[in-house]
Amino acid sequence: MFFHDDSYGVDWDALATCESGNYPRAVDPSGTYFGLFQFDLPTWRSVGGTGNPIDASPSEQLARAKALYLRQGLTPWACAAAAG
Repeated sequence: MFFHDDSYGVDWDALATCESGNYPRAVDPSGTYFGLFQFDLPTWRSVGGTGNPIDASPSEQLARAKALYLRQGLTPWACAAAAG
């Protein structure tokens, strides 16, 4: 899944690739972070997501990631350097 989207100066494809291997249903080994952008459930809900990110479309995951970016910049992502 590639978006070819660089909204806000962020390479969203690079971020998703670094965070999850660009796999929309990725779950980290601890079972705490989910989806393309490795949301934890409280953060996902804080940007309007419902359920689990792995059940959302890639487009929705991207939209929620952008909403989080507008609030906090790249700070939430361990792979921030890959994105910007």
